[in-house]
Amino acid sequence: MSKLIRELEERIASVIIEDALAAGYLLSVSDGEDYVLVRSKDKVAVLAAMFSTDEDHLVVYRPGQRRAGWVRFVYGNSGWDVVCDYTCNLEHIMARANALADEYSP
Repeated sequence: MSKLIRELEERIASVIIEDALAAGYLLSVSDGEDYVLVRSKDKVAVLAAMFSTDEDHLVVYRPGQRRAGWVRFVYGNSGWDVVCDYTCNLEHIMARANALADEYSP
């Protein structure tokens, strides 16, 4: 995978994490087999838990409540398309990342 693709994927993920944390959510990272980070408010820790496999799920929680939604990341394609899917109730935290991805999409 090219360095530019990875950098763009990380930028988009960072924006999502920032906006989710700013909205008061807690974040967990699932690599498909295990939760490698559970209900964190630490952007650096969330980013460090991501990108170790071909895909991750960022699971979003409201403090003290059940899961609020999720964002699925698939790595190594074109970069701008790193977000494969997400629950529609998270649209409010996805807007800035979607705009960034749109800047790079063909």
